[in-house]
Amino acid sequence: MGFEIPEILKVSKQMEDKLIGKKITDITLTEHSKSIIKQGMSNLDKRQNDILDIPITKIFPKGKWIFLEFQNNNLLMFGEIIGKFSYIEKGESLPLKYHISFQFEDESSLTFQSSLYAFLTVATRDEKNQHRYAGNIGPSPNESNFSLDYFLHVLSNNEKKPIKAALNTQDQISGLGNAYINDILFESGIHPKRKVSDLNQIERSNIFDSIIKIITSAITLEGSVDEFDLYGNLGKYSRIMDKNTHLCRKCGEKVIKENILGSSSYFCPKCQKL
Repeated sequence: MGFEIPEILKVSKQMEDKLIGKKITDITLTEHSKSIIKQGMSNLDKRQNDILDIPITKIFPKGKWIFLEFQNNNLLMFGEIIGKFSYIEKGESLPLKYHISFQFEDESSLTFQSSLYAFLTVATRDEKNQHRYAGNIGPSPNESNFSLDYFLHVLSNNEKKPIKAALNTQDQISGLGNAYINDILFESGIHPKRKVSDLNQIERSNIFDSIIKIITSAITLEGSVDEFDLYGNLGKYSRIMDKNTHLCRKCGEKVIKENILGSSSYFCPKCQKL
């Protein structure tokens, strides 16, 4: 599934509680990390010295990203995360398998195990601003500037796209991914392939209401039951439409799984007509 805004908010807050003021004294890159580095998603093999032995002064989330800011103004950026972070207290054992480990001066550690990929990148402020993804993040549904007017404006800029694509732009609406989009579109009764240009004003408003409802619920429930926090705890939000959903909860029709725009969409052919 990967981290979307509810999981990002939860893990970011936990990192803030545990890591502010600490210094990273060592970074271990295991054999497993080579795949992330080869994909160009991490430069920790070359840029460790930019963040070692420097206090972490700030940690903040934005969209699908978590930013750790250091006293020298460099950043450690975690983004597009499909995997698991673990915070290890002094004296506790590290996981049997992990890709990267950050060791701190108090002998605690933060490990990351990738399930597919993730960005783990050191950057200056300028490099962050110029980054293809981290430098161009739009408002998230939990932010005050994500209003109905803003959402309708985004849709008007994406009239030719399927609604699934419009909800996953990241530079215009950040923090949503395939998992929550499936639930949002089911809740609003919209097929993921529907073109934005085909949606009337009531349908557009219904989608906005569904975004706020689903994301607010998932944040309150501390993320998905499929994703771990720093301490190995799963969230409490159960997805409405996923691989475990066989029958529509509204009408009883068989749920359809289809690859749409490169990822699995789950929808009811009766309640979400194309």
